[in-house]
Amino acid sequence: MRRWLPVFALAVGLGLALAQAPCAGVRVPHDFGEVCLQSPPERIAVLDWRPLEDLLIVGVRPAGGADLADFAKWVKMALPAGIADLGQRLPPNLERIAALRPDLIVGYSGFQGRYYGELARIAPTLLLDYLPPSGQLAAMKRHFLLHARLVGREPDGERVLLELDRFLSQGRQELRNRGLSEKPFILVQAWAKERRYNVFTRTTLASELIEALGLRNAWTGQAEAYGLSRVGAEGLVRLVRENPGVRVFLIAQPDNNPLADPAVGPLLRLSQARVLPLDPATWTYGGPHSARVLVEEVLKALRR
Repeated sequence: MRRWLPVFALAVGLGLALAQAPCAGVRVPHDFGEVCLQSPPERIAVLDWRPLEDLLIVGVRPAGGADLADFAKWVKMALPAGIADLGQRLPPNLERIAALRPDLIVGYSGFQGRYYGELARIAPTLLLDYLPPSGQLAAMKRHFLLHARLVGREPDGERVLLELDRFLSQGRQELRNRGLSEKPFILVQAWAKERRYNVFTRTTLASELIEALGLRNAWTGQAEAYGLSRVGAEGLVRLVRENPGVRVFLIAQPDNNPLADPAVGPLLRLSQARVLPLDPATWTYGGPHSARVLVEEVLKALRR
């Protein structure tokens, strides 16, 4: 960790210098200071999936994006042609980014923050913490509007959030009509091969979205990285047994499904757990678009 301190100090110092410089345009704050935009940027390099998703949903195609192949696997959104491949999200490919000649770089402080100084020397750089320790739903909405503001599409962003709130309200009414309000749930992402299961705590964006439907997260374990708790196979079975009647929303790839694991599957069935599989590629850390897809998956599972 210590080896990043000089880089971080340089990044913070650079961010403060940029924040103090005169700005005749629009100032947009971020985790390392703020960027000054004289006009909406035309060549944006996007280094993380959420801002890429956010810009696409308001009708803006970035000039380049990172980790595009996996974006297409997880985010239920078509990628338009013409977006340059900037390599992986971490570490950022500085050469490809510089060759793109962007007028703005957008990313996630948790991944690209240690490279802020190098990125800011290429172009104005805006990095946000998409996964704060709490209030992730509010942060997602706030960051989405910032992304929309960057490209002069704030009214479109407000419309998207209004539609999301309306959709959540309709889903909440549906579950209330079916007598499912306050029913307990657990959201689990399974990595059965490694006997590791990520359980989403109430502080996560995904849990906040499901609780917005009127359900209640039954998991009270401590949050670790990204707001997740990690349990083993025995912990998963015990978790289900200790919460009778709980609905287990399960995200698992076919080769990582605990129901197919001979050491776990029979025990889960004996516990009579209501295991409700979601689409294996459900993305739980995205913007308003992925948020709606997640909620649609949950509603679909409850209708089966």
